[in-house]
Amino acid sequence: MLGIPYLHPVLVHFPVAFLLLAAFTAFAWLIRGKTFWRQATALLLAAGVLGGFAAYYTGDDVAEAFKDKPSVKALVEQHEDGALWTMIFGCAALAGFIAAEISSRDKERKGLDGPDRKLRLRALLFVLAFAAAVLVGYTGHLGGTMVWGSAPARPAPDSGMK
Repeated sequence: MLGIPYLHPVLVHFPVAFLLLAAFTAFAWLIRGKTFWRQATALLLAAGVLGGFAAYYTGDDVAEAFKDKPSVKALVEQHEDGALWTMIFGCAALAGFIAAEISSRDKERKGLDGPDRKLRLRALLFVLAFAAAVLVGYTGHLGGTMVWGSAPARPAPDSGMK
């Protein structure tokens, strides 16, 4: 039977996928201002943040097991810092989208314009979601570099001139 010795490599895919998708849906909300995109972004951010916490807290076992590997020694602190900043921006974006949802329901009940009609708010929340997506990409890049090393230099293409 195949066992999974470390959960971290399995769990890291969830924040990567969900936070990247959240940036796309936040952009759709920024452009369109439709409730659907705001709610979709909130759900994706929630899934991404939960997956991010799971990945963050399972990373120590892997770091300890491979601490003597040169690429791990060189990058593990940057990787951990990237993960922490990803979670900070992910949580800030999630809190903003939850607040927008609560505000929207309250304003709708009172017959007022909600957050879907406020471009500045949509832009701010998009920037937070986008920052979380960029940070998760950077953190994932560092993790991949620790595992696989850096990409070898590609040979120059043959120009046909000799």
